[in-house]
Amino acid sequence: MRFYPLTENHLISIDPVELVELEKRTIRKEKLDDFSEELLRSSIYKWSIAIDKTMGKEMVLGLKLADKFKEPHEIYFNKEGLINEFVRLKTPEDITSFAQKYGLLGIKAPDIEQITSTYPVVQYLMRPSYIFTGYDFSVFEPIDLWIWHIKEVRQIFKLYNVVKKKSSDEQVNELIEIKIHKGRLEDHLYEDGDILNSFFVHWTSGEQILKLPQLLEEQSLLEIGRYTLIKMLESRLFGGVHEGGIYTIGIHSGNKAFKVRERKYAVSLLAAIYYDLWKKIVDDINIYFCGNIKCGLPFVKSGRQKYCSDACKQEAYRIRHKEKERKDK
Repeated sequence: MRFYPLTENHLISIDPVELVELEKRTIRKEKLDDFSEELLRSSIYKWSIAIDKTMGKEMVLGLKLADKFKEPHEIYFNKEGLINEFVRLKTPEDITSFAQKYGLLGIKAPDIEQITSTYPVVQYLMRPSYIFTGYDFSVFEPIDLWIWHIKEVRQIFKLYNVVKKKSSDEQVNELIEIKIHKGRLEDHLYEDGDILNSFFVHWTSGEQILKLPQLLEEQSLLEIGRYTLIKMLESRLFGGVHEGGIYTIGIHSGNKAFKVRERKYAVSLLAAIYYDLWKKIVDDINIYFCGNIKCGLPFVKSGRQKYCSDACKQEAYRIRHKEKERKDK
């Protein structure tokens, strides 16, 4: 497992990563040569089942640790700006470039017993929010896993934006909605024990987020949105960020003065990404949305920045220019 420093810039080694296209015959190949090959094959096979069961689709593209003959590269890791880069990823090529710079997300392959179980309780838990969030060393990750987390972070950004601005319930309802579940069992985010006919928060796209405590069932959607934001980030950071002890700085010969700081680190790249998002919220940073009508992605701006990237700035200019030409005709 790799450690990503969160409280100081630090030199870390990143293993080479490559994009691979998969076929069923590749996934189900049984002849294995050594442990590393077996680990890779096993991971690909497990993810193929998980993607099929959670998303109802065939896994086609994935990222894997590259050939052992390719050398790792070193970077001074700095979490600042990490979240801006992550939410702008759109294509498999974008994702691959990001992974080649920072490494794999660090999500463990699902347990084979879990994804093949026929028990109703286990099948009920076959959702991305369960299967896609366990931090651990990884040798292979589906592109679908990356896309799910990119979309999830964008949604969290948007939710933070509306609850920070004390938006109306109608505006909050554009992102989340409340549904009543009958006879459902709860997951690790639930806090009230096994209660049937309970209220659950969903993204408006349909995916379940968490169960509401009874005390919040009668609250405004704005209050529910705030609760949802905090609980989601708590769950994403759980097990992913650790204290690494303390260290001292400013000690000089003949000078007894020193300063003590905490050292924190993330056990995976994804935990570092969610920690950067968490810090933006803790620091009460404003969120903006790209001025390019073909983009509209959330970002933390610098100065008078209106677009999330130079590419979007140029595209917005071309759109305005074409619109002006059309009106002048």
